[in-house]
Amino acid sequence: MLQRVSSILFLTIVLITLSSHNVYASQQQNNPSFFSFLETYITTYLAEQETPKQVLAAQTEAVLPSPTHTSLPIQQPVQLSEVSAYILNGVNEYRASFGLSPVQASAETCAFAALRAQEITNGFNHNGFYDRVNNHTIPYIQWAHATENIAEAPDYKEIVSLWAKSPDHAANMRDNTPYVCIMQSGPYYAYEGMRP
Repeated sequence: MLQRVSSILFLTIVLITLSSHNVYASQQQNNPSFFSFLETYITTYLAEQETPKQVLAAQTEAVLPSPTHTSLPIQQPVQLSEVSAYILNGVNEYRASFGLSPVQASAETCAFAALRAQEITNGFNHNGFYDRVNNHTIPYIQWAHATENIAEAPDYKEIVSLWAKSPDHAANMRDNTPYVCIMQSGPYYAYEGMRP
């Protein structure tokens, strides 16, 4: 808390100092944007600090080799909530911008995502993901590669953009995991991706 107050105090001093340079900035016809850019950046930083937002990413390969599949196993249709469907659609839009095929929800990834979303409300980390990988208890019948993104944010509509701004999370969204599901528990979100 003290560090945040110090940061806000420092940024306030910078803003006050910059405001005295408005005359200088307005006189510089070729470069009026430096001070306005800096002021906008600091204001945006302060606004983003108002609500908690955090993200973490993980991925792993299966310890035991999995048989090679020529086609994906048939998955039963999954009924997604409005929030889960919105985020999955956002992931597919992000993938499409890279020319990648869409991913689809599966019963296995959705069940695991729901479990992990609940778990991260008590500890925002990948322990539950890696513990299951190490203990061979990840709840997939057969898998070769698995990914996990987690997030805490007040608005589900910003989850994909938060992940897209982070190299590890973005890589997980672009990964070759044809089955993906994102589930919510309060302000916490768990993305589970899997390739059989």
